[in-house]
Amino acid sequence: MNGLLLGIAAGAASALLFAAVTSGGALGTPLFFMSALPVAIVTIGWGTLAGIAAVLAAVVGLWVFVSWKAALLHALVVAAPMAFYSYLVGLGRPLDEDGRSFEWYPLGRVFTAMVLITAATIIGVGMVIGFDIEATAGEVADMLVAMGQASGEPGAPTREDLLPALLLYMRLMPFALGAFWLVLTAFNLWLGSRVVRLSGRLKRGDDSIAETLSLPMWMAGVFAGAALLAGLDGSLGLVAGVIAGAAGMGFAMVGFAVLHVVVRANPAAPLILGVTYGATFVLSIPLVPLAIAGILDGPLGLRAKRLNKRPGA
Repeated sequence: MNGLLLGIAAGAASALLFAAVTSGGALGTPLFFMSALPVAIVTIGWGTLAGIAAVLAAVVGLWVFVSWKAALLHALVVAAPMAFYSYLVGLGRPLDEDGRSFEWYPLGRVFTAMVLITAATIIGVGMVIGFDIEATAGEVADMLVAMGQASGEPGAPTREDLLPALLLYMRLMPFALGAFWLVLTAFNLWLGSRVVRLSGRLKRGDDSIAETLSLPMWMAGVFAGAALLAGLDGSLGLVAGVIAGAAGMGFAMVGFAVLHVVVRANPAAPLILGVTYGATFVLSIPLVPLAIAGILDGPLGLRAKRLNKRPGA
């Protein structure tokens, strides 16, 4: 009963954070980005039923006080996927009759599910709300032209000047959205598990993300195929862009894990990692070599070679 009540409370908190973006305030967007965190905490810490209660409570709250569309969007993109990932994190089977040691669901498989479901949910939402690259770029161009004319400044750009850059931006948007949402989801799941660990309710052992985060090699084929198709016009190009973005960012995150292991014994490790993270945040350029490292880690064993060199390995 306590778990169900906590689940309802977590669902209400998640719904409030999700609806915060409609307030238009400076904190609206950051709070919206954290809307999956209460679901992660209650599911990992208090079990699957508590997670289901959180999802249902959030759906009911948003449906009643906001709209059914907001409730559906939150359930499909935020609450239900996070509850499922949190369930996988807590999934294990006992290795002895006393139940003192467990074999936990591999972190790499959790991450694989996260990449696939992230792409699927974004594609599903896009199919429901619709997204036309040319029409959206034209609307944005008209809005910017009107703003320029209203300002009265000479030399304001025309619609023809703005449209090529806006079309390129709109074509990159599915890729960026798939990549960004994967990072955001992974962060909320990680933070939720850390909170539960601090509370003493996390039964799972302390996985080394740098050593265990991985994606199967067939995902590299999915990424390559999607990246090739992403340049096509129409719905196929948009779908492929989302898949390429999620899979590419997934391998880049594996590449970060590889980097952590490779520089672990280097005295300059904090500097190397700091520069890499900072450059990624500002320019995103390091994502390309990191994704390549993430793909090559499987067949070449980049981390395995380093880990086998550890004393006592």
